[in-house]
Amino acid sequence: MEAILNFDLAIFEFFKDFVRMDWLTPIMKIITTLGDEGIFFIALGLVMLCFKKTRKAGLVCLGSLLVMTLLNNELIKPIMERPRPYNLTILPEAAQKAFTEYGREYDWIGLFGKIDWTIDRFPGFAEKWNAGYEWPAIVDYMSSKSLSFPSGHTSSAFTFAMALAMVLKNKWASIAAFIFAFLMGMSRIYVGVHYPTDVIVGAFVGILYAIIGYLIFAKLYDVVYPKIEAAIANKKAKKAK
Repeated sequence: MEAILNFDLAIFEFFKDFVRMDWLTPIMKIITTLGDEGIFFIALGLVMLCFKKTRKAGLVCLGSLLVMTLLNNELIKPIMERPRPYNLTILPEAAQKAFTEYGREYDWIGLFGKIDWTIDRFPGFAEKWNAGYEWPAIVDYMSSKSLSFPSGHTSSAFTFAMALAMVLKNKWASIAAFIFAFLMGMSRIYVGVHYPTDVIVGAFVGILYAIIGYLIFAKLYDVVYPKIEAAIANKKAKKAK
């Protein structure tokens, strides 16, 4: 665990020293905001449903996002129970706040009590973390209830990109989607709401969610949509008589 936290801190410091710039901050803030609640990706999927050439891709993208929401946000995050990085240095206060606001104690010992995210377990590390990094005031930090692992924004972006690439088979659209997914992941580290390891795992599982979504919803489309088209055609034929 100490090695993971040291890796995360090193990446945070790299962003602080070499990546974070005044001109880049508003761009990263826009990118990260586009991922809030998955609304941007859902809207794109709904638009694709409106056109025959992209209808299957739209269904698979939306279905894959549903898989992502159920597995990532409703299953993995509560099991892992990792605190946001800006809560890591104030775990007692953050846990008490979570208990007061939500009626239960968030002790951030996840994976059924096997992973203790508390930095105080590691001699000297808590002091190093506190002294070595300042959290950027770019976006409003989420509540103490909000969990960190894996990154939902990153998972959504990579889920959408992979689903789009598997169905639409348009090289440039796929490249653009993956570039945006990469920038989404970078933005979550940039604004300080996710650990780098959250983002790395979020990208990986996002691709897996898309594969699961493709296996379910591409098959569903291939079975159901021809029947819908045939029913519509028959209805039009009867009206024409």
